[in-house]
Amino acid sequence: MFPIRRLNSCSHQSSVAFSLCSCLCCLSCLACVHAANWPGFRGPAADGIAEKEKAPTHFSQTSNLLWKTEILRGHSSPAIWNGQIFLTGADGNKLSTICLDCQSGKVRWEQSTVVEKLEPIHQANSHASSTPVTDGKRLYVYFGSFGLLAYDLEGKEVWRKPLPMPKTFFDQGTGTSPMLAEDKLLIFVQVGNDSHLLAVNPATGETIWKAPMPDYNNSYATPVSWKENGKGVVGMACAKRFTAFDLAEGKEAWWVDGLGYQACSTPVVAPDSLIIAAAGVQGEVSNMTLPPGFDEAVKKYGRNGPDAIAYEDLPDDLLFTDRQAAGGQGNMTLKRAFSMFGGVKKGDKVNRAKWEEICGRLKGFRAGPFNRTVVMAVRKAGKQDVTESQVLWRETKGVPEVPSPLVWRNWLYLIRSGGILVCRDLQTGKLIYEERVDCPGGYFASPLLVDGRIYVASDRGTVTVVKAGDSFEVLAHNALGEPIIASPAIADNVLYVRSTQHLWAFVE
Repeated sequence: MFPIRRLNSCSHQSSVAFSLCSCLCCLSCLACVHAANWPGFRGPAADGIAEKEKAPTHFSQTSNLLWKTEILRGHSSPAIWNGQIFLTGADGNKLSTICLDCQSGKVRWEQSTVVEKLEPIHQANSHASSTPVTDGKRLYVYFGSFGLLAYDLEGKEVWRKPLPMPKTFFDQGTGTSPMLAEDKLLIFVQVGNDSHLLAVNPATGETIWKAPMPDYNNSYATPVSWKENGKGVVGMACAKRFTAFDLAEGKEAWWVDGLGYQACSTPVVAPDSLIIAAAGVQGEVSNMTLPPGFDEAVKKYGRNGPDAIAYEDLPDDLLFTDRQAAGGQGNMTLKRAFSMFGGVKKGDKVNRAKWEEICGRLKGFRAGPFNRTVVMAVRKAGKQDVTESQVLWRETKGVPEVPSPLVWRNWLYLIRSGGILVCRDLQTGKLIYEERVDCPGGYFASPLLVDGRIYVASDRGTVTVVKAGDSFEVLAHNALGEPIIASPAIADNVLYVRSTQHLWAFVE
């Protein structure tokens, strides 16, 4: 069990504390009567929209806080069903599924699986990054280091299905989550040429079909589902290609090429189209700064005369790639870039010719296909290759590396690292605004829209609230003091934010 801390901003007198706690309990009970659900990643429609819910605009460690609970490390978002919250966490080789009570934040049950080997992950990832999903009968959980697990909502294991250890680009670990569509539980299994989209029976875990994906299979996104001509379709965004499959049998229906090489964002199903975004392997091109010319570099860093620069003379904090994340996660120093692209190592000296050769390679890499970024709108209901026929519009700037798109009414919103919010016209892709929310840092969490307000969370621990619409207006900055990677969730007018150490519940 983990400790619960209930906080309020005016609790010095016991009578005031008692009254406030009573009010909070009443609010919680009312929420239970009118139970709303947030069954998986990004909510009921997997789009991050909760238009009819209410959430506080202003909140903090001491204000509008219903409760907070210490939890295991993990990046999975809350899944919520009838007063229960489901999360995953990891402690070494122990992979845990946790159920908390919506009213109090108390842990109701915890089930753990111990694995012999953990999948290798990026420093910004975790071994519990996949969000659980529930149909109200069972809870379904995916760990890259194990596979699928199913529990009833009281925590009893129903079935388990071990799956191959993922093989991801640069061993960054999994980011995909399981999802439900009609009578199937779907998960993307990334194992190189044996990668496949897997559909299983939710009641038993038995395989229904496997859709092979030997190519175009590098992805950290979650599958999405929709209807075409009355039939179910499921789609998967991967490096370079988005593919749609027939939901009944897993047969490839159509695809669109031209995505970036790093598919982290989960597409959004809009009324008439799909919005798909993918960045490059270093995020956006603007993350990369080319080295100075040789003469300038010698003047700044050289200690060996005008003809060469020693590897050791390059500053350790001089960056080629700045992902703008907290703690420098994902950054590439110029030293590392020179090692990767020029074979330069400790003890080496770089002359003018070598310097210019490496700079040319870095320039080519920066402008090349590996760092292509794109956001596009694709009309649904195509056949085979629809790259030329079904793409309504595409843009290459202002594309986030990890957060998924947010579509509301006629607007598309994208939150980029550095705290830059992009708003586009949904029908044309035309840029409406691109503004800083005045909260720097990396942005991994996908945006949430509640009652006409957009909530975006940074890895420096601040949730910024922005008014939705075609004009930019920041309504609040809410600092929690702990990094936030997981996407926020909401149910019964309670906003849930998972930070690296706690799950927080906020109400007005």
